[in-house]
Amino acid sequence: MSQGGTVILDTSAILHMRDLRPLMGMGNLVTTNYVINELRDVRAIAVPEILNISVYEISADEIALARRSYHIPKLLSDTDVSLIVLALRLKDKNPLVITDDTMLIKFLRKLGIKYSVVFLRKRQ
Repeated sequence: MSQGGTVILDTSAILHMRDLRPLMGMGNLVTTNYVINELRDVRAIAVPEILNISVYEISADEIALARRSYHIPKLLSDTDVSLIVLALRLKDKNPLVITDDTMLIKFLRKLGIKYSVVFLRKRQ
């Protein structure tokens, strides 16, 4: 993973990173309000502040527009779609999305958006 760029964090990147130090040196860490709303336990809730993660507000209208424009199925959650919206919004910064969601990865590939996997597990 390259250092110094824009890194978009999925919920899995916050929840599954046992050691947060690698994230600290990666560059400008960002996420969406949808990801923040998924954080429940005390440790996870503290991570955005500890890592100084910038939170972008993505509206429900933007989610709906992305679903229509890019033919994104309901299999992808609104949180996943919010990450796609943010990556497209920041496309000029060549963002890297950190996730472990295989469906999200398929759409990121389709759209030409870089990604990296934290901890990949098969969907149940």
